[in-house]
Amino acid sequence: MSHLLHHTRLLFAGLIACLSFPAYAQLNVYPDRFAIAEGETILLTVEVDQRTASRPDFSPLTQDFHFLGSKQMTVSSYANGANQNTTRWKILLRPRRAGDIQIPALHMNNQYSEPQLISVEGSSGAAALVSHDDYLESSVNSHEVYQNSQLLYSTRLFHLNDLPPMSTLSAPVVPGTKIIPLGDQQHYSRQMKGQTYQVTEQSYALFPEKTGQLTIPGAIFSAGPGAPELNTEPMAIDVFPPVAQQKRGYWLPTTRLDLEELTSGAVNTLTLGESQVRTFRISAEGLLADQLPAIMPLRNELAQIRVEDVSLEQKVTPSGIISSRTETVHITPTERGEVTLPEIAIPWWNINQDSSATARLPLRILNVTPATPASQAVVLNSNDKPADPPEPSLDPETEKNAQLLVWLLAAIAIISSLGWLYSYASQRRKKFDIGEQDKGSTAQKPQVPPSPQAQKSRGKQETNRDKLNKMLQAEQKAFNLAIEACYNDQPLEARLLILEWARLFWPHNRFNDSLDLSDLKKSKTLELLLIDMESYISGSESGQWSGDLLAKALEHIRS
Repeated sequence: MSHLLHHTRLLFAGLIACLSFPAYAQLNVYPDRFAIAEGETILLTVEVDQRTASRPDFSPLTQDFHFLGSKQMTVSSYANGANQNTTRWKILLRPRRAGDIQIPALHMNNQYSEPQLISVEGSSGAAALVSHDDYLESSVNSHEVYQNSQLLYSTRLFHLNDLPPMSTLSAPVVPGTKIIPLGDQQHYSRQMKGQTYQVTEQSYALFPEKTGQLTIPGAIFSAGPGAPELNTEPMAIDVFPPVAQQKRGYWLPTTRLDLEELTSGAVNTLTLGESQVRTFRISAEGLLADQLPAIMPLRNELAQIRVEDVSLEQKVTPSGIISSRTETVHITPTERGEVTLPEIAIPWWNINQDSSATARLPLRILNVTPATPASQAVVLNSNDKPADPPEPSLDPETEKNAQLLVWLLAAIAIISSLGWLYSYASQRRKKFDIGEQDKGSTAQKPQVPPSPQAQKSRGKQETNRDKLNKMLQAEQKAFNLAIEACYNDQPLEARLLILEWARLFWPHNRFNDSLDLSDLKKSKTLELLLIDMESYISGSESGQWSGDLLAKALEHIRS
């Protein structure tokens, strides 16, 4: 029995020991090209088939390559009834020398990748070597991008002699992609293969509007009619869909996004009846100007906020597009006290770190004081008439007669008042003596004036009624403007006006974006119409937006 127990213990110990060994993942390395020209870069993909927080040892790469940067991401998928995770690193390298260079085996958790051999100064890959004098190449800054994010594409022609006047370098044509040239052609020189080459380079910013695989056709250089052409190979780009975020309505994949207030000399104390103008700006690298969302929320229970001006700016630089949106808003408090301008939060996706981020401006509190009597007194004093000149003085005899006349008039007034009081008391006594018992049937009760509390209540009711009428008029006006924007096919104006109307129609609900309206009404049709509007605002849909269906849906909801 003890012998059996001993074997059982050994079996369990062996099983636990086996389970304690880590399950090492397979490590693979893939260069994007195996032959490149000297001075160019190579993109190395390193993959391990599991989710991990550690990373391989990249130090062996620095012996023959300049390490220009890396990017890590985790890709999850579901296949064969199980979840599969892959951790991937993208590494940008530049060879230190020409010739055949070996990418050494990389090490991670006792696993080694297979060495890879590349040829520097070769004729394959993106560069198409036609002769020893001229060659053409095309390149991108990444083979993986998100939908509506910026992809940098460049074509470079290396030549020893000056280009003929009839020479042309083709521009990329990619369906479903916005393409913006990044300025004019650049001309510079570069030392390669022991010679000084002249380089003609043209760069573009591409914004893919659809997910899936994007194919960029090969570039073509022609020296003129009848001359041989130089071509490059097409490039395949993976376009990923937008990442799910907490705030819906827009998608901002960028390398940098800044949010700032440009108001100068703004104070936080106002007098009721005064207004304030504030200016805000949102700027981003690698986004188009029409992709930037509205900044300032227009709904506030204690103030009227309206947009006075919106300015969009889009700069073209050699490193890509830099855009900004500037909003000027007019704020008018409607009640005294504290008016809270809520925090402004703009979520965006950091494509360098492959993670979500949020740009914020802190909330502000405006102290609204009632109009002071001093300000009214200033107005009154400014309208005062000049003082009358002093009256001339009287001689003593005339002044004595005047005083006697005053005393005489005062005595007559006192005697008349006493007589009136005596007559009033006699009539009242006679009334009570002869007709007190018939008072209820023959005389009306005197009307009692309302108390101060009743007058205050009646005034409050009239004020509330006025406020309600103003709210109804404001809601009607906002709805008419929103419907007009829909029928005029203006998606950006329609979104702002629909949100303003919804905040007046449902004052106890919060509306941060247009899709909150569909969540409130639980209407799938309304949700689809709002998503369609947002797609035209963000630029994912091209052409002219038709807002008549959305206008009819809103009219149906309001009725």
